[in-house]
Amino acid sequence: MQNKKEIFKIIHEAVKLTPQVISYSDENESHKIDIYIGENRPDVGLTTYSTIGLSEYPIEIVDRQGREIRVEFIGMCTSEFTSFPNILASCAFNIIKDHYSYTPGMVNMNVIDDYYKNLEMRHIYYTIPSYWEDLQGHLIDGHIVNWLFAIPISDNELDYLNENGVDAFEDLLESNDTEVYDLYRRSII
Repeated sequence: MQNKKEIFKIIHEAVKLTPQVISYSDENESHKIDIYIGENRPDVGLTTYSTIGLSEYPIEIVDRQGREIRVEFIGMCTSEFTSFPNILASCAFNIIKDHYSYTPGMVNMNVIDDYYKNLEMRHIYYTIPSYWEDLQGHLIDGHIVNWLFAIPISDNELDYLNENGVDAFEDLLESNDTEVYDLYRRSII
């Protein structure tokens, strides 16, 4: 519980808004994850979402000093996509239930399809957060907690990522001024 309080404090300082925190369950209601919801952040019409407590689960990664690294997810989208926190929760359950390990550059395949059909954006790509400061390297309960920014991507973008690598893909996103928060956006490839 102390871990969740620390996580809440860190994300709240980064988002700087009166939040809601809602608990999401898996389909069997046997696992739960809390999601921080900050409306109109980082801008009007956008909503920021972050897991709270995902870092209680190991991902089997250590830093150079031998300290265990754990993650929380953060993402944002236009406020009309009310199931985006469900998408983040589904991603979190891969760690909680199935012991997945995620690092920057990895992709959660087809997770958007479970909530929104017929969108070009179908997958979640993880990277280092760029819209929020101070979400990396927090020492909590003896392990390092880093946030991963969950960005919706298309099949074509996934193919480009696989063929050209993380650096080229992130350069492509940046050079196209990609609105990574827009689930309706057209693929940049």
